[in-house]
Amino acid sequence: MLRFKPEQRVEFKEYMRSDGTRSYFFTIDSVRNLFVNAGFIEVELEYCCVKSVNRGKGKSMRRVWVHGKFRKPL
Repeated sequence: MLRFKPEQRVEFKEYMRSDGTRSYFFTIDSVRNLFVNAGFIEVELEYCCVKSVNRGKGKSMRRVWVHGKFRKPL
C-alpha cells in the first residue's frame, strides 16, 4: 500500500509529495540496469526492509529501500 493519493501520481512509479518534491519507486532490476549500462559492476543489490514505529501516534510503517553496492571496472 502506498501512502500517496491517486491524484499525487505524476507518472508510473513517480509521485508528487505535498512539499513539491518527487518520489520515484525503483525495482532491483531497474537499478541494476541503470548501473550496469553505465559501466559499473554489481557487488551487492537487495531490498532493505525496515519496520518504523511512531510510539506517539501509535503507528507502525513498513519501509523498503533498494540497497546496492557497485564498483567501477579497473
